[in-house]
Amino acid sequence: MSLMLYSVLLTRTFVSADVIVCLDACFAQKRRKKPQGEGQDQAEFHPESVFLSEAKVKDMERIVNTLRPSHSSAQRKPESPAQDEDGYEHSMRVPISILNGCEASFAAADEKRIKASTQFFSDTGIMGLLYRHDHVLWLVNITSPGERQHYSLALIKELFDHLPPSMRVGVLYDIGCQLHRSCIKWGFLDQDILDRIIFGISVFHAFGHQWACQLIYHPCKCKGFGLTDGEGCERFWSSIKLLIPSTCVSGVGLTQNFNPYIF
Repeated sequence: MSLMLYSVLLTRTFVSADVIVCLDACFAQKRRKKPQGEGQDQAEFHPESVFLSEAKVKDMERIVNTLRPSHSSAQRKPESPAQDEDGYEHSMRVPISILNGCEASFAAADEKRIKASTQFFSDTGIMGLLYRHDHVLWLVNITSPGERQHYSLALIKELFDHLPPSMRVGVLYDIGCQLHRSCIKWGFLDQDILDRIIFGISVFHAFGHQWACQLIYHPCKCKGFGLTDGEGCERFWSSIKLLIPSTCVSGVGLTQNFNPYIF
């Protein structure tokens, strides 16, 4: 272990979370495009639906696209140290080289990776935000070919809009280190929200991350997470897998109004 990393661990402040949630995406729950286009059911949106509205998702997408420069401009203005050096980005507690290694290891971290074709599907998948006891809080339809960060950010923003201003939240996600990195680097979330988030990595995927990353983000090594594994979304996807054949051919009104609590 490097001396720099050891010093970070010694000075780390442990703060427990008041509530714990998990995030994940599922690209098995797709919805085909209708040859004649969407019908009139697109306007039918149940007031008690757990799905976020398209407007909220689009608002977060605009924020992300505005704050984060394009790939070409980021290449022209590198913020990372030289290749033969290493260090830390802003207030991150994991070295840049470790974060880059984690990013390269997970397909979910590659927003340009195509997981489903938008040519044949209107909704390529869904992303969920669940409470620690596998209770669905909100879902969002994924309409892009890959798993982009604005979906998870929209869900997190919705959660904090419903919480008291003093509550701290533990967020477990397969690529929690990368989401944390982006929020720190580009300021996607307001600072008062970011200061109340403890990012972690769901247990099943944690062992695919670099060891130094696990020391910071593994929930078993973070005070306050207890035995929470962060895999509630995976169990939820398993419970609703019988909906895959029907939702694939259903209209948008039906796919946004089903009640997940019956499963």
